[in-house]
Amino acid sequence: LISRRKMLQLSAGVPAFASLFGQKAAAQGLGTDYDVIVLGAGVAGLAAAERLVSLDSDLKVLVLEARDRIGGRVHSVRHQISSRDSELGALSLKQPEGRDWPVIGRLGLTVDELPDDSLSLYPGMAALVRALAESSTGRVQLDSEVKEVFWRQGLVGVKYTNRGLSSAVTGRRLIVALPPGVLRSNALTISPALPSSKVNALQSLAMEPAICLAALFPAASAKMKDPSQPWLFEDSTIRLRAFPVSAEGDVLMEAQFRGPRAGVLAGQAEALRISLAIRAFEPGFELLPSLNDASWTGAADWLSDPFSRGAATQPGSTLAHLDIASSMGETLFFAGEATADPAQVGTVHGAYNSGERAAREVALSLNIESELADPNEPVFELL
Repeated sequence: LISRRKMLQLSAGVPAFASLFGQKAAAQGLGTDYDVIVLGAGVAGLAAAERLVSLDSDLKVLVLEARDRIGGRVHSVRHQISSRDSELGALSLKQPEGRDWPVIGRLGLTVDELPDDSLSLYPGMAALVRALAESSTGRVQLDSEVKEVFWRQGLVGVKYTNRGLSSAVTGRRLIVALPPGVLRSNALTISPALPSSKVNALQSLAMEPAICLAALFPAASAKMKDPSQPWLFEDSTIRLRAFPVSAEGDVLMEAQFRGPRAGVLAGQAEALRISLAIRAFEPGFELLPSLNDASWTGAADWLSDPFSRGAATQPGSTLAHLDIASSMGETLFFAGEATADPAQVGTVHGAYNSGERAAREVALSLNIESELADPNEPVFELL
C-alpha cells in the first residue's frame, strides 16, 4: 500500500486521481481508466497493444500517439494514381528474417522483393502498422502528446495534450515505446524519475540523422531507362529508389540521405533538398524531371522531428540496451527498437519484437501468463 501522504502528492500531480479511487484501490491499480496505457503508436507500441489484446480480449488498452497518424518512423504516403506508397521513413525489412518472418503470414502482408534483394512491404511499409491497428481492439488516440507521467507500483497517471486541450488518464501498467532521443529530452517528465543507469544508457546511444525525400512525376516529365523494373542505388550515405507506378507511366522517386550527408542537407530549404535529390537519379533516367514537374512531393527530417529526434538508434553495448529495456516496479515497461537485441537495434523487426516482449512482461505482471502461447518462451530475449 502507498501512504496517504504519497497518495495526496500523486493527486496533486493529477487532480483526477483522488476522486477516481480510494487509497487501497489506488495501490492495486483498481478503478483506473485502462489496464494498460501505451505511449507511441509506432511499430513497437502497436505490436505491444495487439499482443496484449490477443492474450486477453477483456484488457482495456489505450495507445497515445503525439502525431496525427500511426506508424512513428514508418511513414508511407498513399496516392490515388500510384500503385505503391511513397516512403518517407523505414524502407525495408531486415534480411534474412524478412522473407520468412511469421508476422507476414499472420497479418496477411505482401512482401515486395526488389532487384537488389532488399525486402519491403507492398504497397508500403505502413501496411504493417495498419494491419496491427486493425487486428487490435485497443484504442489508438492521435494528436495526444504526453507531457507527464506519474506512477507508483500498480498505478500510472498520464497527463497529455489533445488538440491543444489538457487531459489526464490513469492505468495499471504503462508501456513506454518512445525513441531514446525523446526519452532523454525535456519533452516528457516521469515521476519518480528514471534511475541513473537507465538515463546513462539512453545518453550513451547515438541516433542516426536521416532525411527522406519523395516525389511523384507524370510520364511526360520523367522517363526511366528501363521502365519495366525499379531503378535502385545505395552506398553508405544515400539510398535511391525509382518506380514506375501507373499504367500511364507515372514515376515515383524516393531518396534517403543518412549520416553526414543528411547533416549537410539539414539546414537547406525543402525545395533545394528535393532538387538535389533529383539530380542523383540521373544514371537511371533518359529524361530527368525537374522539381516543377512534380505532381506531389514529401519530406521528413527525422533528426529535427520532435517526436523521433533521430531516424534509427545506432547499436551500443548490450548492457545499455538491457538497461533501457528493463521494467520498473512491475508497472513501467519499455519497448522500441532501442530496447531490442543489439543485432536488431534500428530495425522494424527489432521494434516489433520489443513490443511483443514488453507485452509478455506486462501479461506476466497481470497474472495472465497462463494464456501465453508458449509458457517456456523467454520474456527477456537479451538475457
